[in-house]
Amino acid sequence: MTNTIHKFKSFISSSWFVWLFPFIAVLITAWLFIDHFQNQGHVIKISFNESAGLQAGKTKLRYRGVVIGNVDTVEIAESIEEVIVSVSLNKDAARFAVEGSKFWVVQPKVDFQGVSGLDTLFEGTYISAQPGTTTTPKNEFKGQLRDDSSISTADTVTYYLESTNADSINGGDSVTFRGLNVGQVTKVTLSKTAQTIIVQINIPYKFVRLIRSNTVFWKKAGIQANLGLFSSEVKINSLESILKGGIDFSTPDNFGPIAKPQATFTLLAKPPKDYEKWNPKLEK
Repeated sequence: MTNTIHKFKSFISSSWFVWLFPFIAVLITAWLFIDHFQNQGHVIKISFNESAGLQAGKTKLRYRGVVIGNVDTVEIAESIEEVIVSVSLNKDAARFAVEGSKFWVVQPKVDFQGVSGLDTLFEGTYISAQPGTTTTPKNEFKGQLRDDSSISTADTVTYYLESTNADSINGGDSVTFRGLNVGQVTKVTLSKTAQTIIVQINIPYKFVRLIRSNTVFWKKAGIQANLGLFSSEVKINSLESILKGGIDFSTPDNFGPIAKPQATFTLLAKPPKDYEKWNPKLEK
């Protein structure tokens, strides 16, 4: 009996360290679990028109290049018209969960304004943020597919153009009058019935007098050709319009009153006949 007890004590004394490692593992797991929730901040939801390469568990939320959050899920909204991205903010990034904060997707981009977002070629697409200036809490936001600091709607009037297809029209494209840039395309979306494309444009107040109730808008083509049996005419516009497109507009001589904000116009595929002869005095 004494020998058996001695063997049992020897077994316990020789194998106690075997149980030490699982115990340490449990302690480490518990510490990581607690640390995770202590450092986890608000969870916000950002809606986008499309996923634009955003991936759950991989895409980061950044501010001035610093990671301030991570994308948890990317799901289609119940309306199936948007994508809802759930983002967990770091604990020290709670100031971004307020009204007025802005979020946009950063992707590689090359255009006439320069080259941007090339870091995404190595790190992947990410969401950039700008904190709001208020303290009012907010958890749901509408994001942009590009930096909306270059698509400003401040001090502008919004109008809508309706077309059967978007072709080369994109957010950030110019809206021109007689070759002068007087506005910008700020959004391109599908109509509620999915039968047409709605193009939102914003015109600065100083150019609002140009937009009349009978103003005609059309897609700007880089090359326009008028081929006839006895004469032909080919007009080549700017290099930007050839590569990027945009929207042009004009108003006939028998112009109407200044269009009301958020008025809707038809976006034509080509300019109307003899529009170059229109020369109304569009005074205030």
